[in-house]
Amino acid sequence: MAGRCCSMTHSPGLVTRGQIALQVKELGVSPGDTVMLHASVGSIGWIAGGPSEVLGGVLDAIGADGTLMMYVGWEGSPYDLLVNAPQVPPAILALWPPYDPATSRAMHAWSILTEYLRTWPGARRSQHPDSSFAAVGRLADELTRDHPLQYGMSESSPLAKLCQHNGKVLLLGAPLSSLTLLHHAEHLADVPNKRIVRYKAPILRDENKAWIDIEEFDTTECLPWRKPIDMFEAIARQYLQEGHGVVGRVGAATSYLFDAAELTQFAVDWIEEQFLEPPKEVSEAQVRIADDRDHRELADLYAAMEEERTGTPVSSSRLSTRIDELLEDRDRQVLIAETSEQLVGMLVARVESAQRGVLEYAFVDSGYRRHGILRELEIEASTYLREQGCSAVGFELDADNQVAREAWTALGYTPSRESWERPL
Repeated sequence: MAGRCCSMTHSPGLVTRGQIALQVKELGVSPGDTVMLHASVGSIGWIAGGPSEVLGGVLDAIGADGTLMMYVGWEGSPYDLLVNAPQVPPAILALWPPYDPATSRAMHAWSILTEYLRTWPGARRSQHPDSSFAAVGRLADELTRDHPLQYGMSESSPLAKLCQHNGKVLLLGAPLSSLTLLHHAEHLADVPNKRIVRYKAPILRDENKAWIDIEEFDTTECLPWRKPIDMFEAIARQYLQEGHGVVGRVGAATSYLFDAAELTQFAVDWIEEQFLEPPKEVSEAQVRIADDRDHRELADLYAAMEEERTGTPVSSSRLSTRIDELLEDRDRQVLIAETSEQLVGMLVARVESAQRGVLEYAFVDSGYRRHGILRELEIEASTYLREQGCSAVGFELDADNQVAREAWTALGYTPSRESWERPL
């Protein structure tokens, strides 16, 4: 059973502030509500008056007694340079500007609206440089003040206060994987082996820069989730299937409304059920060129890939001819990753032209993902294509495969008009 639905009628390409306010109310937002927003402005439509009208529409819906909050982060953070770094280079210590809640830019990549909300009249912003939240409205100061620098998604965080004040989470065209609230659930869940990160961050204190040691659960991979669907999306989809939450349309965007405290408790219970037992140790995988002896296991991997892609089981015996073709093709190199027990990954490199190579059939068994196997396969494939004279490599990727998009982005690929590619 899916969550309760409101009207699913599409709005025209042009969307007004008044339409947004009305449709947000149809989802279940009421005057006086405390709402955390995630939004993809482009998914909503052509906004009459510009992106700020999205915020205006939501603020109109919650009224003068309501509060609107977003996770805004810090565009200038040195986090990626310093996380788990043994030491900070002296030049970074000397030259990196500090985080100032009043002026430091919000993370544009999370949504164009983060900076709009940060600079909205009367906005308040929390003191944490990376887990920074901004809010506007009656409870803005309450939600954002006293944000702990250690474990920024903890019991004292803006997310915890959102739950305490019977808050709601509103997604306007944003994917379910963007539910920042579920980082709070990760923090609360009583399970072993949460990944901790440590780093230094420069903040402004008494008009002077101070480098602060910060420790928190890793927001990129707190728990060892290995399945193809994003963990937050898996939690949210089950929550909806069990009849919770509301789904509808705002403009042209599929949108969701969740009760913050209820979703958090659901997620805590879900995480504790999934991760109460420590995960099994994953054997190290080695990459090599496949040969005829790998035929059967290659067919099994190919079948698993097709089943994951289509949702329909495929008999590996039906793929035997295709495996023969791949192994015999002189313009292709079939690479496999294997542990001492089994094949766990495959990638095919094909010479498409004198200048360009193509990667095909990229697949890693779900139990072995996020262990660098795809990276090792890609390195060997790129080496082969470079030796064949190729100067660039690309591949095709389904537009809605967010997990794969993130994995290939981490390997240096960027989308072109027709495919993803990088120079060799």
